[in-house]
Amino acid sequence: MQQRKSVVWVTITVIALLILGGWWYGLAPQSEPSIIKIGALIPLTGKLASYGEDIRNTTTLANEESHATTGLGFAVIFEDSAGDPKTALSGARKLIDIDRVPFIVGGPGSSGNLAVAPVFEQSGTFFFPTSNTAKLNTAGQYIFKLNPDVDFEAKRMAAYLFEHKLSRVGLLYDSANDTTTVGATVFRAQLEGRKGTVFLESFDSRAGADFRTQLTNFKKSAPDALFFILGDKQAGLALRQARELGISAPVFGWSALNAPEFFTSAGEYADGVTIIDLPFSCTGSAVAQEFCKKYSERFSGRAPTSYGAVVYDIVNILSDVLADNRSTDFGDKEKRLIQEAFMNKTYQGVSGTLAFDAEGNIRDKDFVFRVAKDGKFVDVK
Repeated sequence: MQQRKSVVWVTITVIALLILGGWWYGLAPQSEPSIIKIGALIPLTGKLASYGEDIRNTTTLANEESHATTGLGFAVIFEDSAGDPKTALSGARKLIDIDRVPFIVGGPGSSGNLAVAPVFEQSGTFFFPTSNTAKLNTAGQYIFKLNPDVDFEAKRMAAYLFEHKLSRVGLLYDSANDTTTVGATVFRAQLEGRKGTVFLESFDSRAGADFRTQLTNFKKSAPDALFFILGDKQAGLALRQARELGISAPVFGWSALNAPEFFTSAGEYADGVTIIDLPFSCTGSAVAQEFCKKYSERFSGRAPTSYGAVVYDIVNILSDVLADNRSTDFGDKEKRLIQEAFMNKTYQGVSGTLAFDAEGNIRDKDFVFRVAKDGKFVDVK
């Protein structure tokens, strides 16, 4: 009888341990990917929201692929910068003080990015903004600018227009944005240095978006061409209003115009607009075409912009760098690992060649010229 009780007791104990073990196993993350927090401070509202949406999409796509291929996943925390210094500072403080993310990808909006850069530098938080202002190149050891300086675009456009005998140019730019203001200054100096003439008009995007006053001034001056250093939607509207006012001069723009919202805003007037642009194109390399196909299938037929493409590449690079380091506690070792990955390094990605200088910034690109045709920009032959 005693032996029988012992057998029963052992059986009950084994069953209990198995149940307890199964319960504990169910709680433990047996094969889940390692998770590291990442912040995304991007314009989700305001004049640059279309670019922010694109970056949110590519960050999501890259993260999903990282989960599947490397076993490393990011818990992405999105915060709105609105391309505005005050809004961007609020989002930055939340990402640093509350979410405690070790690194952050950023959208365009130079004024907002310049406002938050000192905060990230002081806190030792890595910041990767898709910004074109050269002022970020010396913002600190934790700031890695992903877009080339607007200076290079402005210089090449001035040379291009002069070579095509378009030496009297009406230049319209956004005075509320550091990048577009610098671009306008550089372009004017370059064209006037070639004995050209620049009719300068600005508007403050914080006060609305109507360009009839500036365009009427252009009409009186009768320039050979118009050059818009504006956001995608703004440029589309300015183009529409120019044509409605009877201005027939050819229109040129910078790389920010290569976005679906430009065509939506410009409508029937888009065809023929020529821009200086970054190399990325959905009709370019095989990897770029595959990326665009995946993007379009994942996000309801949308096409990615160069802003989103470069962030997709950066998230993938970060994933590769950190794939063998599953620690969520970023100390000096981990910081050195990331810094070394972006200083004097060159990568090939869907966005093309990413060449980082000694300070970890992308300074220049092999720009191309493209013309709008049937709802997209195609290479000038």
